[in-house]
Amino acid sequence: MAAIESPQLCDVCLNRDLNKTAEEYCPQCEEVLCRECRDHHKISRSSKSHKTITVNKYNRLPYFIKRIKHNCEEHDFVLEFFCKSHDSLCCKICSISAHKECKEIIFIEDFLTPSKGLPSVALDNIEKVLKNLESNISSAIKDRNRNLTDLREQKRVIAEQIKEKRQEINILLDNFEEALLEKASALEKEYSQKTEDVIAKLNEEKQKVDEIKKDIESVKSYATNLQIFIGSKSFEENVSTNELNVQKLYDDGSLNDVIIECTFNEKLDQFIKDINAFGNMRVDNSEKHVSFSWKGDKSAQIYQPISGAKSVENINVKIVHKINVGRDELSGCVVSESGNMLFLIAHKNSLMKYLPNGEFYSELHINIAPSNIGYGLAVVDSNTIAVSTGGNNPHKIYLIDINNAAVHQVFDLKDFCYGLSYHNGSLVCCTYNQGIHIFDKSKKFTNMQVLPNTTGSLYDTYVTSNENFIFHSNYHDNSVVCYNYNGQVQWKYTNSLLRRPYGITLDHKNNIYVAGAESNNIVVISKDGKQAKELIGASDGISNPRAIYFHKTKNILLVTNNINTAFLFDVI
Repeated sequence: MAAIESPQLCDVCLNRDLNKTAEEYCPQCEEVLCRECRDHHKISRSSKSHKTITVNKYNRLPYFIKRIKHNCEEHDFVLEFFCKSHDSLCCKICSISAHKECKEIIFIEDFLTPSKGLPSVALDNIEKVLKNLESNISSAIKDRNRNLTDLREQKRVIAEQIKEKRQEINILLDNFEEALLEKASALEKEYSQKTEDVIAKLNEEKQKVDEIKKDIESVKSYATNLQIFIGSKSFEENVSTNELNVQKLYDDGSLNDVIIECTFNEKLDQFIKDINAFGNMRVDNSEKHVSFSWKGDKSAQIYQPISGAKSVENINVKIVHKINVGRDELSGCVVSESGNMLFLIAHKNSLMKYLPNGEFYSELHINIAPSNIGYGLAVVDSNTIAVSTGGNNPHKIYLIDINNAAVHQVFDLKDFCYGLSYHNGSLVCCTYNQGIHIFDKSKKFTNMQVLPNTTGSLYDTYVTSNENFIFHSNYHDNSVVCYNYNGQVQWKYTNSLLRRPYGITLDHKNNIYVAGAESNNIVVISKDGKQAKELIGASDGISNPRAIYFHKTKNILLVTNNINTAFLFDVI
């Protein structure tokens, strides 16, 4: 094909050692033509049906669209067919020779006829997704700017509070006032910078959206059906990447509201004897004031995955750390946003903290809880985790600070509680007598519902969840069950590959990872429950695994054996 550079010379004339400026381009022939050759091209029997466009319009097409060839490189026939089974274009010879047994071959021209409007639908759907993406980014930018204003206002209010309190005491508190103001300013500066960094990332994604929209407008106006057909796949992939980038900012807490608060020492009235600091600062960045809407007609997409099995088969892991925790009954594990690893020892009120490099850091205890509690762990936000008590009294779940185990909130289930999961405001747990319970964070976890069809004893079982489904691993019958939030069973997985399933977790694509205690392995199951494979086995050191946790933004998997050992894997 002719290189579209300036000056552009007619391909046909060049073959005759003539230099004439090209004016039009024929996609079918993949040639640029001068005026005379164009006229001949339009009356020639073999090419009179070809539709040409001006070189100027051709140059406005995205580069990857212009690179799409119309002829088969092997047989030099027009690429007229698409094989869904092999995800590839083929000419009439290819369809007979290499794709004879394939059942999903479509004729491109029939599939993309103007009467059906599918080229436009495919691109229109991408434009709808881009519009939603742009709207989400704009909402997020607006929300972050609002939070910047709130942070400054909060700092101003705190400064006034400090001054008012300062007036009640004497000059000896000047140093305390200065220290607390500096702390407020440092926090405002730190979190303002983080918020501005998020805004910068969102602006980058918005710029990508604008570029894709511009390319799509050119493609809709000037590209051929085949170019639209192939180009749509690239557009879909690029938009999907943009969606994932923005959603990651949402999932990793970057869009959580940051609230700076000032708390005063209760002993201020007797500060001469008792106080050693003017106050303290607390940051709450768990609440979101913005929500995303991802819309788009998936049926309008030309390229759709044939099976969910492909992603599962391609999942692999690489060992990062082997950690000797040195304790029995490692029933819970999580990874914090900072990369620290936490391990819960069953029924010991003991939380072991390890640094990202695998080194031991500290052992924590919930100071108001009995010494015999502990079973499940769940991350609530960047500063808070939930701990269930297991098969011992009291029947409570504790929300504690991830750094020092200080208790934020305690609530009573009136039943023994085991495996825990938290997602998007809902805390889900397994109970001894009453099945699976769901608590609503927006109502301070006081609003509880029992998931229908799950009543009965679920002691020592685990659960995980996303926006639409709850996944329960039940070692009593060797099953993994997917429920919707109405309690309806979506699918149930049972196979000798997975025996006595315990810990369960999800990755960012909603694939399910389950610890098989008796099968001594970690099994990954596709989100539709139809495909599964052993991801990690006994040869990797897995022996009676119990707890498991997938960090969605870091793409790492933490696994514990029931006794002593834990493993951290990169998921690739």
